[in-house]
Formats: sequence, C-alpha cells, structure tokens
Amino acid sequence: MKNMKKIVLLIMLGLIVSFSAFAQQTLKGTIRSKADNQPLPGVSVAIKGTLTGGITDLDGNFSISVKPGDILVASFIGYKTQEIPVNNRTKMDILLEEDVALLDEVVVVGYGIQKKSDITGSVSSVKSENIQNSAFTRTDEALQGQIAGVQVVNNDASPNSSISIRIRGVNSINAASDPLVIIDGMQGGSMSNVHPNDIESIEILKDASATAIYGSRGAGGVILITTKKGGSQKPVITYNVFGALQQVRKKLDIMNASEYAQYINTNREARKLPAVFDDVSVFQNNSTDWQDEIFRTGTTQNHHLSISGKSGIISYNIAGDYLGVKGIVINSKFQKMSLRSNLSIDLNKRIKLNLNTFFSSSKDNPTVQNARDAYGSPIYAALNFAPTRPVYESDGTYSQPGGGYGSNTEYNPVALANEQTNVYRQKMNIINPEIVVQLFKDLKFQSSVSWQMTDGESDWYYTEKVINGDESTRTASISNDKWMQFQNTNMLTYDHTFADKHHLVATAVLEQQLSKTTSSYASSKGFFTNEKLYNNLGLGNETIQPGSYRADQTLLSYMGRISYTYSDRYSATLTMRADGSSVFAKNNKWGYFPSAGLAWNISNEKFLKNVSVIDNLKLRLSYGVVGNQAISPYQSLDLLVTGSKAAYAFDGEKLHQGVALSTLAGNPNLKWETTKQWNAGVDLSLFKGRFNLTVDAYRKITSDLLFEKQLKMASGQATQLVNAGKIRNQGIELVVGGTPVRTKNFEWTTNLTYAANRSEVLALSEGVDEMILGGAGMPGFSDAVRLEVGQPIGLVKGFRYDGVWKSSEKILAGAYGVTPGSPKYFDKDNNGVIDSEDMVTIAKTLPDFTYSWSNSFRYKDLFLNVLIVGVQGNDIVNLGKFMLEGGTDGVGRNLLNRWTPENENTNVSGHDVLGNQRNSSQWVENGSYLRVKNITFGYNLPSKFLKKFKINAVKVYVTGTNLLTFTNYSGFDPEANNASSIASGNNSGPFTGFDMASYPSQKQYAIGLDITF
Repeated sequence: MKNMKKIVLLIMLGLIVSFSAFAQQTLKGTIRSKADNQPLPGVSVAIKGTLTGGITDLDGNFSISVKPGDILVASFIGYKTQEIPVNNRTKMDILLEEDVALLDEVVVVGYGIQKKSDITGSVSSVKSENIQNSAFTRTDEALQGQIAGVQVVNNDASPNSSISIRIRGVNSINAASDPLVIIDGMQGGSMSNVHPNDIESIEILKDASATAIYGSRGAGGVILITTKKGGSQKPVITYNVFGALQQVRKKLDIMNASEYAQYINTNREARKLPAVFDDVSVFQNNSTDWQDEIFRTGTTQNHHLSISGKSGIISYNIAGDYLGVKGIVINSKFQKMSLRSNLSIDLNKRIKLNLNTFFSSSKDNPTVQNARDAYGSPIYAALNFAPTRPVYESDGTYSQPGGGYGSNTEYNPVALANEQTNVYRQKMNIINPEIVVQLFKDLKFQSSVSWQMTDGESDWYYTEKVINGDESTRTASISNDKWMQFQNTNMLTYDHTFADKHHLVATAVLEQQLSKTTSSYASSKGFFTNEKLYNNLGLGNETIQPGSYRADQTLLSYMGRISYTYSDRYSATLTMRADGSSVFAKNNKWGYFPSAGLAWNISNEKFLKNVSVIDNLKLRLSYGVVGNQAISPYQSLDLLVTGSKAAYAFDGEKLHQGVALSTLAGNPNLKWETTKQWNAGVDLSLFKGRFNLTVDAYRKITSDLLFEKQLKMASGQATQLVNAGKIRNQGIELVVGGTPVRTKNFEWTTNLTYAANRSEVLALSEGVDEMILGGAGMPGFSDAVRLEVGQPIGLVKGFRYDGVWKSSEKILAGAYGVTPGSPKYFDKDNNGVIDSEDMVTIAKTLPDFTYSWSNSFRYKDLFLNVLIVGVQGNDIVNLGKFMLEGGTDGVGRNLLNRWTPENENTNVSGHDVLGNQRNSSQWVENGSYLRVKNITFGYNLPSKFLKKFKINAVKVYVTGTNLLTFTNYSGFDPEANNASSIASGNNSGPFTGFDMASYPSQKQYAIGLDITF
C-alpha cells in the first residue's frame, strides 16, 4: 500500500512538472511594420494582465515566457496595439499597422499613463528623436522651439549656463515661476542632469487640469521625463560622440586707441581739464581690442556610451557620459561625468522591482558673471577698459586703470580672467527603488522611495596681480552647500473596461517629501603667498566673518484621480489633491487643489466614421486649481539674525557678535499662492497625418500673491511677507504641422508653433496701485522694475529720453542745470525739475508672442533637420550699451557721433558735465529676433552594408547652431538676458529683460557619430 502511495505521488509530481514545463513555454518572434515589412525595434511586448514583458531588439525580435492561455499585447508609438492569443504557439510573427492619428499612443500624465485619445487636459509630448538628432548636451536647451507656450531662454551662454523655462507666462512675483521637473517619478529634478540620449519621452503638462495632481508645486507647469529602460533579449551597445567648435556670435563695436585718445582729450577740454594724450598718433597701430584679448575659440567634446538588454528576469539600461567644454572666454571651462542605471527585475508575473540610479561629478570654472561680484567680470571690464592700455606693462605686470582717464572702478580684463581662480565642484547622487505589484488583473500597487543629494563646493582665490601687486588684496573664500530630498510615493491604480465601452481608471496616492538644505561660508585675505590658493584660509592675515545656514522642509500629500471614457468618444477626468507644507504658517498648513476635464472624440462618432479625410477630431475643456509654495522656509516666523546691527558691547568696551530680530516680521496667516485656470482646446488630424492642428486657449488667475509689505516704523520691523495681489495670464497656443509628403524614399515633416500670452496685474496690496520690485545692480537703475495695476507684468519705468539739448536751447537747458550736448529728458509734470515724478513706462520686457518652425527631411538614408525660433514684441534694457556710452570715458564707437557744436544732428550726448545719465529709454531696445537655431545634416549608413561588420546602425552628422540671427538689437545677444544682478536677487520672470553684457552666445559647428552594435 505504501509503495502504491509512492507511485501515485511520483505520477502526480511528474504531471505537475510536465504541466509546468508545458505552461512555461518560450515564445519567440519578430515584429514588423505592415507598411514596408521592416523590423520594428523597441516594440513593447507584454502578457496582458501581468508585469511580464520586454521590448524588441534592433532586428524586431523578441523572446518571452508564456502559458497557452496567455494573451500577448504588442504596442508601439505610431502603430495600433495588437492583442494576440498565444494558444500553443512557440513562434509568432506580428505585423503592426500604422495608426496615423496616434490615438492609441500612450502618454505619461503623472502618477500613471493614459491613451492620448483619453487625455482631457493640455499635454504636449516631445519625441526622443526630436532632441537626439543634434549636438545637444542638455535636455532643457534641446527643448527650445519644440512646444507652443514653453519659452526656453539662456540667461547667459557660459559652459554651465543657467536656463529659464516659462510655461504660459509668469505665475508669481516673489515665489519661483519655474516648472516642476519630474524624472522617472522623482520630483525636483534638474533637466541639466539628463542627457538627451537617455530620454525615452518628455511630456509637458501645461493647464491646471493636468498639473493639479501636483497641487502646491504645479503652478509653473510640470515637465515629465521618462528615461530609457532595458528590455531586448540580447545586449545592445550604443556609442554617441560629437566634437564642436564655438565662436563668439558678435562683438560690440568699440573705439580703437587713437579714436579713444582723441575722444578723451576732447571731453576733458570741454570740462576745462588738461588733455592727457600729447600725441594721439602714437596709437595708430597700437590699439588693444579687449574683446579679442578675452575671447577665444571654444571647444566641446561629448561621449555617451550605453548598453541595454535583458538577461533572464533582469532587464537593464546603463549609460555613461563625459562632457568637456572650454568656453569662449579665457580660463572658463566645464567638465562633467555621469552614470545612469535603470534596472528591472521580474520576480514573477505579478511582482516587479525597479531600481533607477544616477551619479554625476562636475567641475565648473566660470568667469565672474555679475559685474558687482568680487572684483568684476572680465566681460564687463572689456567694455570699460581703455583701448590705449596694453595688456602688460614693460615690466611684465598687468596694466592698471588711472592716469586721469578711463574707468577707475574696473580692472584689466585679462587679469580678471587669469588671476581669479574660481572653481565650483558638484556631486549628485540619486537612488530610486520601486516595487510594482499586480494585486489582481485590474488592480496594481506601486511604492517608490527616492533619495537625491547634491553636494557643492565653491572655491575662489584672487591674486594681487590685478591691483598694483598689493599683497594685502590676496583673498580666498570657500563655501559648501548641500541639498537632500527624500520622497516616498505610494500609488494604487484600478484599470478596468466594462462591457467593452466603459473604461475606468482610478488612482489613489499617498506621498511624503522631506528636504534639507545646509550651507557654510568662510573667507580671509592678506596671504603672504599664492601657493596655497584657497586650501588654507588660516594663512590669511585678516579673517572675514564666516556664516552658515540650515533649513528643513516637509510636504505631506494625498491625491485621488478618476478617469472615465465611454466608447472611445467621451472622456472625463476628476482630480483632488491635498498638500500640507511646513513652509506656511500654522493657520494655513493645508491647501486643496481640485480639477476637472472633459473631452469629446468627435471623429469616433458614427456620423464621421465614413469621413475618410478626418483621422482625429477632439474637443477639450478643463478647469483646475494649483498652488505655489516655492518660498524659503521659516518666512512665516519672527527670526533672529546676525550681522552688524546685532553687534553689542557686552563687557561695555569691545563689540561682540549677537543676535537681533529680523527686519522681516512673521505672519501666522501666510498661505499658498493659488492659480485657477480654464483651458479649451481642439485637436485635428487630416489626410492620414498629412495635416495636424492643435489649438489651446487659456485663462489663469493667480491670487494671494506673496509680497513684502512695508510696516510702520513703530512696529520695530520693516516688512512682512503677506498674501496680497492678483495677476492674470491669458493666451492662445497654435501648433500646425504634419507630414505633407510621405513616400518610400522621401519624407517631409514640418511643425509650426505660435504662442501669445497677455499678462495683467489685477490688484496689489490694499490701497497700493504701484509697487517697486527692484532694478539692475547699477547706479540709477535701482527702482526700474515696477508692478502697476492694470498693466502687464515686466514693466520698466524710467525717464523718456528726448535726445540732446541743442545750442539753440542753451537757456532752457540751463534752467534744468545742464548745458547743450547733455541728455534731454521729458519733464512729465512740466515743473522745471527732472525727478522721480517724471518717470514713465519705458519698456515691456515680456514678448507679445513666440514662435518656431521645424522641418525634417529624409531622402533614403540622408536626413536634414532645420529649426527656426523667434520672439516678438519684447524690450531689453541694454546695460551693455550704458557701459559703453553712459559715462564721460565710455569706449563705444557710437560716441564718435556724439554731440558737438558742429554735430548737433545726433541723439548721442556729448560731454556729461553733471553725470546726468539716467535710467531712460535711451538704453531700451527692441529685443525681437528670428534665429536659425539649428541645422543638422546627416547620413544613416545602409543596414545591408553594416551587417557585414556585425554593426546594427551608424549615423554621421554635422550640425550648426545659432548660425543666423535676424535682429535690430545691438547687444551681444537678444536671447541671453542675465538678470541675476537685479537688486532683489529674484529671477522669477518680471526681472528678465536686463542685459548686463553677460557671457555672449556662440555660433557652434559640430560633427558627430552614433554607432550601435
């Protein structure tokens, strides 16, 4: 009997093993395009209702473990998704049919994905190939001109430049207007840390209906970046490399030495001062062009190596990158190395583990960008230093200012570039593990923990060689800054289709974030040697008071979203998010952000089914509320501060450092800025994708703006951060494009974008109609930037420049205390005095509209991409021009046309006896431009030829960037507006439009190679 039981158990075990072997058979196959029978790489292949899946390799092949009853799902952008029963097959060849309307395209929408046809909000996508066909090293720069309503601006063009992104205008005044960047679900990322070749897709969430799921962080829009994952069965190795040369796009026009010497002599004589140059002819062939001395040909090299594939249950994509840039200004350079790894482990058909990591290390050697930082910028100095001075004196020392002419506040530009050692090192670490559990067929749970840390160290040393060899001026400083963020996201998703018509997706999220910021600073001066640089501050004779800072910030969030689609025709999305932030006061810790969206796919209605010319026609309407918490922690509290005002003689004799109450009063009622937005849109596609049109109109109002309110002196504190004021942005966005020509050998794809935004200040603090926000960090410009009820954001006020006083107006000029040749300003109140009451609006810094036009041409294996971008209707306060022409010793060539008694038909003032140059319309110029941003021509080597060498693909290309710019702006560049020197330090938007002669833009010529094994 016992033997019989053993035999039965063995038979059962054999049956189980046999069934298991039968159940877990391997299915292999190839996926091709039905249109041309070409293999399709990167097609997603998955078992329906499970997490098991992968992607096809470069030859369209896949391999996956299946059971006879499984259903295989094959999906790919631009093609219709297919579901095929496995049955007992071990081999399967699949032909995917093109879906020109792209209605089944899957789009990342934040906390999940949606079919494009089901989206109710304003969401724009950027295909990876659109940003990978040119010599870009940063994703934010590659976004320029890709999306309507998204303005990308280089604040300067240095090797590690800062780039501002604005989505549908400026949403805040004192809080940030930057969009929230989310990389693989991790919030607060930086686009500069994502290489374009690592990107799978980018989605831009523009309206409040789409961004409300991010609540208090969604007011500036949201950028979702998904990086590439592994999946093909065999390893795929890709190497991308390019090298580039950069040249300054434009130099400013300055006088040569002989012209300048004559100019100085004439001006001094007009002021009854002796001439300083006895013989100006000695400078005829002896002139220093300081721009030539500090500018050089820059170089860039970028190497990117990736390997992706799948081994057993593990799929992987690992990419390394090296970037080396030598800037066009001497001694400026930037280096960066990074490593990104995305791993996925299919533990079984219901449980998957994902691990995304990123590590980078960079070293930046910038020039001093702000003319008021340290001892000045070499670029700033090159526009002020006399061309009559040599770079070096006969004894080998740098030439110095002085001698009764030229700027006495600026130093030798070459010395400023060579004798300041400015190094910023940064290390970034990101770890983002995630578990995905398919609880049931339609219910999925995801939990992720992301940790990111940025560790920065800034070192600066200044030698005595800049200022007369004075060793006491040797100065060194070090500073350290660390930022850490922890994020935990828990998400439950229910996705089910009822009766083949009702598609419901419900999402619930619990999320928590913690961030910590620390910084410290120390400095000393008077070193006896330059050998140690900043490495031993103790060698300095004089220690400058150190400082440190620490802040913590937390956010707790709950979010729920329901998306419903009926019969692929009617869609609705409802969202509610609740955020609790430590930033705001105890009375307003929580904010609530609802949204709703509706969409109607008219093209799926029966009455349009037989209208073959219409591929897609959809109407969208949405409304949502988002917030802005982008202010520093503790501003709702009364704080104690240190500084000169906190010094006290505790012993009655010697001053000791103490603490004092901050001039900024606490506010227990401080709360969020809130933006409410309506959006209406239409999507249209005709003639199988040959014509596409998207139109969006929006209107958003931001209320409870954060302002510093002036307090009465009796309070003992100067200001208080309060919620007051309201602004409105409204506009229209238009995208027209398609593929007008599509044949086997030739294809042309074109895309035209247009975006117009109008802003208006609706209200300020109670009883206040106008507010001074700040100005450029230059004398006379401290109160330039204004807010005024009923006017657009970005106003600049100053004096209206009416040319120069003529000789015939000598008596009238004398009444204003000036002489003929001096600047003439409009006397608004006609009281005979030019003062603050005469200030008028002189500039509008935000554009009327932006536009772009991209074209891609393919002929067999050749391709050509052309991108044109433009900005229209904005003004720029050209402070570079003020540097060249604003003083008695300016070097701008335009001064050769200055006023003299013999040359009165001019608007250039002659001699400025009283230093009467002001913040005026004299320095304001039209900032409109049209730029051929990028031209790329390339060749894909034939696959038949490459197979002989076991190479999958090779692409070679040449790229030109900023080759042509059409503008009337006379500065270095109409795009690079460095506003970092604005008095308040805020660069959120209203302060753009001030050109401080920042690091100039460049023309770039690049050659690149992409090779895949």
